[in-house]
Amino acid sequence: MLLTKHDERGKIMEFFHNLFGRAQEERLPAATTQMPERRKAASVAPPAPPVQEVQAQAAAEAGLPAFVCREALLGRDQKIVGYEFSHPQSLQSRIMEKRARVRRFYDEVLLQHLADLQLESFLGERLALLGVAPISLAHSMLAGLPKANVALALHLEAGEALPQGEALTKMKADIETLRAQGTRIGLRWQGQWTADMATTESSWQQLKSGLDFIQLDWSEFATDAATDALNGLVAHARQEPSLRLMACGLATPDDFKACYRLGFDLFQGAFINNREAGKAAKDAANRLRIVQLLNGLRKDEETRWLTQELQQDPVLSYRLLRYVNTPAFGMPRQITTLGQAVTILGRNNLYRWLSFLLFKVSDPGYYEWALTEQALARAALMERLRRPEDTEVTPEALFLTGLFSLLDKLMDEPLETLTQKILIPPSVSAALTQREGLLARYLELAEACERMNPEDIAQRAARLGLSDRTVNLATFEALAWAHEMTCIE
Repeated sequence: MLLTKHDERGKIMEFFHNLFGRAQEERLPAATTQMPERRKAASVAPPAPPVQEVQAQAAAEAGLPAFVCREALLGRDQKIVGYEFSHPQSLQSRIMEKRARVRRFYDEVLLQHLADLQLESFLGERLALLGVAPISLAHSMLAGLPKANVALALHLEAGEALPQGEALTKMKADIETLRAQGTRIGLRWQGQWTADMATTESSWQQLKSGLDFIQLDWSEFATDAATDALNGLVAHARQEPSLRLMACGLATPDDFKACYRLGFDLFQGAFINNREAGKAAKDAANRLRIVQLLNGLRKDEETRWLTQELQQDPVLSYRLLRYVNTPAFGMPRQITTLGQAVTILGRNNLYRWLSFLLFKVSDPGYYEWALTEQALARAALMERLRRPEDTEVTPEALFLTGLFSLLDKLMDEPLETLTQKILIPPSVSAALTQREGLLARYLELAEACERMNPEDIAQRAARLGLSDRTVNLATFEALAWAHEMTCIE
């Protein structure tokens, strides 16, 4: 049956309601889950006014992916200091081609997703970087974000000049308002602006004192022809002592080192997943001893045997006692013996803790830091995604599968070899080496979440009977937990 324009618009607005309405209703107590009258009316409203038409058109065209993508942000200490949250890459290029009003709607969708996920509860001290159009600076939804953690990077259209006149005055006022509330503001730099930096009355000269950072796409400047422009940008940026430089699009370790030498403060890109050539990880703990303890736990050795093995490694003993005496355990008194530590921690948690130590290396660089956090986040995500009806897999098996699935990258040995050295449940081994069983399906979903392909995530989540929102929430919770764990020395 053919739909009239009115019917089609109604369908789109109903979809728009479903996207923004249900997530809010899920949070309400049972007694108050009835749809507010304003929202109820929206689904049966007559033809939408112009702004809503633009929103509905954008929603239908883009498919409005429910998954928030993220990219790690590294500091000069080579540790993850935050994440940039965005729409999927396939959608971002299309967003930049849209007019300001449509781009504002896409920004609103992203802000709605982050509000639904309660971003503040997951960030801790980390930074949340969001790329937005200048028109979104006055959006009311920005007030709901955690001010101390949020940084907004202003994205102008490709080839667009910096604003002038009234537009510049408004942008400066919006920036001043947000910065007064604690939000950090930056600018996604475009190469053609560099020539105007030295001009006294240029837009840049009027904007720079109100900015906290400049985000630069390295791929636009990593050529001989762009060297002068890059050096000019760095020199002018350094005239503002509080202005930080952020490099994105760093593809290789050499790109990272080049930006590091230039004095950049923050770094993004695929380089984070590539170990520097010729640099092998060095053990920070005795891995042979850890493997022996892991195998002893699997064989159900007595606590006396476990404490004797631990006593032979002072570093391992120190780490264990320090771990059980952290505030997270809430112990009323100091734990001073290994026997007490093993008893309090419990065998399952001791196995987890020792497994985590396999990722500890001495003198870690960005690769080791990122890989350790990725492994912990993957393990925690798989555990959190488990459905109660999936009784054939345990939380412990899901956690170990996720953790050990990246051990080959750290130790430079095939998983087939590693699983022969460490006694692990057969189901975990099958998932890791043969991709068989339900554990493997959870592992594949966790990997899809890291690749951040919305269609792939949705398909794999559906096979496990999981909703988009469940996956999003579990992902954020896992990231927060992994960060917490990597902070424990």
